[in-house]
Amino acid sequence: MDIHSLKENARHGTVIFPLALYEWSGNTNWRVPLHWHDEMELIYFKEGIFNAWLNTREFLIESPAIMCIHAGELHSLILGAECLESAIVFNLNILSFEHYDAIQAKLIRPLMDGRLRLPVLIGHTDPAFSHIEKCYKNIEKKIKEMNACRTEDEILKNSAYLQIKLLLFDMLAFLYKNNCLEHVKNMHSDNEHQIENLKKVLSYINENYASPIRLDELSSLVNLNTQYFCRYFKENIGKTATEYINEIRIEKAAASLLETNDKIITIAQDAGFDNIGYFIRRFRQAKGVTPSEYRKESNKSK
Repeated sequence: MDIHSLKENARHGTVIFPLALYEWSGNTNWRVPLHWHDEMELIYFKEGIFNAWLNTREFLIESPAIMCIHAGELHSLILGAECLESAIVFNLNILSFEHYDAIQAKLIRPLMDGRLRLPVLIGHTDPAFSHIEKCYKNIEKKIKEMNACRTEDEILKNSAYLQIKLLLFDMLAFLYKNNCLEHVKNMHSDNEHQIENLKKVLSYINENYASPIRLDELSSLVNLNTQYFCRYFKENIGKTATEYINEIRIEKAAASLLETNDKIITIAQDAGFDNIGYFIRRFRQAKGVTPSEYRKESNKSK
């Protein structure tokens, strides 16, 4: 089993410009599955109500708000049809200095190794929100300018990238000045151990969803008895292990419905459902429509 299978392997940006902007303004509901990555992510909730899950905490977020996700943190998000949001994903190395100075020692290095953290959520009533939002919007604008540059526009692209770095430092300086950064004394806390255990279990489910998965298999991964494991999973994920497995299977099936022309019964079996009637019932509960209706609606919008 690869315990890192929930790790997102997509490259965000390029080697020389390691950051990317993602935007959502869809016409349907979408669930970003649980995953983690080595980069930091800033999510700007622009319009709507959002459900987010970060490590072992669930959030109901009223826009506007900004969420800060650090490297290695498990997270997922539910995006509604009427919601607007964007995310900036970047490698913290872009803030690092070649010359070691007081800022590198006090801020950048602790931020990179997890001893210093940005606030998880900055809501619209937070005194820091207006400044952080302004910085975010300007970063968003500069990334779009970078993306619009032609290959020969090297000076323009480099200038926009430099301004993005300045804005990130502006954001960091403001949070530092206003005592909004959190110092983490013990990096190997029980909570971190718990998160690593959850990664093991969730990765196993993600790799083996197409096959039968027994609760005793999952509990043995983290050396717990089955009864305690079931409580442990529900407390930390917010749903039972069976509910979570079915959720993963439904999302895999939904992707296959959109990306292939396979028969629905084949898709159901490939996603781990032996009973087609049960699959259709669970799919309707999750998506509000039957699998065939889901595929038809998607074809209409193309």
